[in-house]
Amino acid sequence: MAKILNLLLVATLTFVSTSCSEPVHVPVDTLWQKEFSNAQEIADNYIDIKKSIDGNEDLDIKNLCHMIWHSGEYIIRCKGKNDDINILPQHISTLPLDNDSVKAYIQNIDAEKFADHYFMLSAMKRGDSFDASRDGLTITVFFPGRAINDNDYDKLRQIFSSNNEILHQAYLEKMKFPFLNSGTNEKFNSIRPLIEKNVADSPLKTEILDLYDQYTHIMPGMTAPTPPLKDINGNTHTFAEFKGKVLVIDVWATWCSSCLAKMPHYMQLRDEYKDNPDIEFITVSIDRRKVTDKWKSAIAKRNMGSMLNLIPDTDEASEFECQYYVMGIPRYIVIDKNGKIVTAYAPPPSQELKEIITRTLNTSPQS
Repeated sequence: MAKILNLLLVATLTFVSTSCSEPVHVPVDTLWQKEFSNAQEIADNYIDIKKSIDGNEDLDIKNLCHMIWHSGEYIIRCKGKNDDINILPQHISTLPLDNDSVKAYIQNIDAEKFADHYFMLSAMKRGDSFDASRDGLTITVFFPGRAINDNDYDKLRQIFSSNNEILHQAYLEKMKFPFLNSGTNEKFNSIRPLIEKNVADSPLKTEILDLYDQYTHIMPGMTAPTPPLKDINGNTHTFAEFKGKVLVIDVWATWCSSCLAKMPHYMQLRDEYKDNPDIEFITVSIDRRKVTDKWKSAIAKRNMGSMLNLIPDTDEASEFECQYYVMGIPRYIVIDKNGKIVTAYAPPPSQELKEIITRTLNTSPQS
């Protein structure tokens, strides 16, 4: 901590006054305390300060931190739409996350947002689009949700490979949403050893490692759980009886407006495969037993009777919900011909889901 405080105290630039020969010491922070109306002004300020630093590593890192913060704030504020945003990533260089100057800087700002800005700018510098570069680990009201991509995984790898305990805590907390929204997969699992090795023990670390354990059994390639479910006539079914077919499952409920809005698209997708004997479309409602009549009415009203509609038939959290960790709906699940999970967090009916179905159909069952 003493070293960090010393860095803050020496983070000044020396200028010569035009009125006398006495040098004037101006903190780098002060030189960034201004309003910027466009990207060029941010870039020019960074360049001017960098020239005055003359190779001072600590001041150079501090100047870069300010550049990252203001650049990221500007790009997010304009939602990545302004024509001048591509000026900014070109000035970003690799930031040593372990450096004490970096740790000192992020102590007094939103560390999570700062890291998001840095990795966004780095990805844009590599040529990725703004949407692919921006953070995909959390939901925001400013941008539509998107799937976690390689930039997000790279961000997690770099953060948890460092010894930056401030970022460790921020991103352990941030990892909760991806688990709830999309479970885990091989790329997400590759982050776990870094957390185990580099992150100090804490209740939050334990919670994240427990989540890894919890979601492992519904990873792609794992045998799909087969809890008992009942159809509209009270007959019991399990997913095991459909071995040899690809299963595409829509998890919904009569009280879920988003589920009801997407159901016609799911049924349209089902109709596209109606002549293919190797695929089965099934809905699983998580409605409780006491509203079974409402569930049956919804099936009739929405002309869903031509496909298999199942329900756990319980007034408590069902075995199905627990085994598949159904925390939000609608939810889509794809199971292959061997009864293995392709994805327990498939995208909604779309071209992307069709591509997953096509790949799965083209995979022959193993004897």
